[in-house]
Amino acid sequence: MGPTLETCGELLRPLRALMGLKQIAYQRGHFTDQVPYAAAGLLTELVFRGECRASELAHHRFVDASVVSRQVAQLEQADLISRRPDPADRRVSLLRATPEGERAVAELERKKAAWIAEALGDWEDEKVRALTQLLGEATDDIRRRTIDEGVCHAGSSTREGTR
Repeated sequence: MGPTLETCGELLRPLRALMGLKQIAYQRGHFTDQVPYAAAGLLTELVFRGECRASELAHHRFVDASVVSRQVAQLEQADLISRRPDPADRRVSLLRATPEGERAVAELERKKAAWIAEALGDWEDEKVRALTQLLGEATDDIRRRTIDEGVCHAGSSTREGTR
């Protein structure tokens, strides 16, 4: 049967608030020392998903290809990503994080984890694990119904379960 529209509507409020808090933290410069603010999400997505076409990243991130194109240019200029011709279609490039890009994302993730740890300092690990599991399950189900699976090529830097 599934949840009611009312229950799902109640879920939207804390989700919006959570996304807003992340946005505020980025805007205040808590996380973006090495990575251009606007492109941090794209770089993180590329590190976690592995090598991808720009069009696949745009599809997965629900943004226009022109947005990804601008962010890719920023990240290339900062030497955080590189591109190579797609062997299946040499007219298209495959993007991947450089070692410097991977280090920048690792540092970004460490700073975000420290920020959350401070904010949830009164929580027990078990409560955080339970929230992690529920949010992960919800995200997986929403993505499965929203995004075509298998959009990006599996790469050696792909890490499942770490978002």
